Amino acid sequence: MNQSLFHHTKQEEYCPKCGAILQMKQSKKGLFLGCSAYPQCDYLRPLQRVEHKVLKTLEETCPQCGDALALKQGSFGMFIGCCAYPQCDFVVHEEQNTEAQMPCPECGKGHLVARRGRQGKTFYGCECFPHCQFSLPAKPYAIPCPVCDFPLALLKRENEEHQHMQCANKACRHRFEIAK
Repeated sequence: MNQSLFHHTKQEEYCPKCGAILQMKQSKKGLFLGCSAYPQCDYLRPLQRVEHKVLKTLEETCPQCGDALALKQGSFGMFIGCCAYPQCDFVVHEEQNTEAQMPCPECGKGHLVARRGRQGKTFYGCECFPHCQFSLPAKPYAIPCPVCDFPLALLKRENEEHQHMQCANKACRHRFEIAK
C-alpha cells in the first residue's frame, strides 16, 4: 500500500490551428480551453456543451444534413433547429417581410432584420452577423439625413403634422422633422 490512491497524470492538448499547448481558462460563461499563443492565435473550445432542451421532434428534415428538425428551448427562447447539433448547426429563422427589408449601410451585402436581445428587447441588426456588426436600437426608416446623406433614420416621436426623426449614423445623430 505504498502507492497513492490519487495518481496525478498531466494531459496536454495541442491547438489544432498553431500547435501550441491549450490552457484551461475561465470566463463569465464558464471554463474553456484557449491557445497559449494568444493573441497571435485565437483558438478556443468550450468545455461545457451548450444544451438545448428538445420540446418536440418535427416531421420536416434539415436541408443541410437531412436529419430531423426539432422545436427546442434555448437561452434566448424557442427555436427550430437540427437534431444533429453540434455536427449540423442549421436553425430556421423567421421569415422577414421582404418589403420592409433594408440593405445594411455598413457592409452592403446583408439586410437589416429584427432580432431580440437577452432581455427580450427588439433591435435591428445586419443578417451577416458576426461578419457585420451594424445594429440599431429601433426600427429604421429609409429617409436620408439632410446633413450627412446617411440612408436611414430613426423615428423619435410624432404628432398629427410632423414626424421627428434622428439620423441613424452614430457620427451625425442630426435631428430633423418631416411633414406627414
